[in-house]
Amino acid sequence: MKGTRWIRLALCGFVAGVIWNLLSVLFLATVAPEFVASIQRTAPHPAQGGAFFFAIDVLMGVWAVWLYSAIAPRYGAKPATAAIAGIAWWILKTLQSAKWAGLGFVELGPTVILLGLATLGATILASAAGIWLYSKVGAPSPPDLSAT
Repeated sequence: MKGTRWIRLALCGFVAGVIWNLLSVLFLATVAPEFVASIQRTAPHPAQGGAFFFAIDVLMGVWAVWLYSAIAPRYGAKPATAAIAGIAWWILKTLQSAKWAGLGFVELGPTVILLGLATLGATILASAAGIWLYSKVGAPSPPDLSAT
């Protein structure tokens, strides 16, 4: 049973990561296309490409679903616990990204703050989707009443 738990975590985390990736691409393309272009122009090394970011986003989705599975026994399997996992994901993602501002690669300004706020909702939504699927896939099946 333990092996199936990890497969379930990975697949549901994959879903969360894909949703996050799609939402973040949407936000960057609509809210801050000039911001992304300016970073790409001033980057000291070639970009890794979309597959790199996709893989990181999927791994973060798996982490968020794992975090939920780890804290749900203590806090309960409820929407607030899913929100905690999404907020934790956002905090890690934001703190990691903030390093680039500290190094001078990104200017802190309204665009970055707007993206930060938009991504908070996106990480909660993406983690909630993966967590919802995780809880549905692992739920016990209802008894078959047709045999009686």
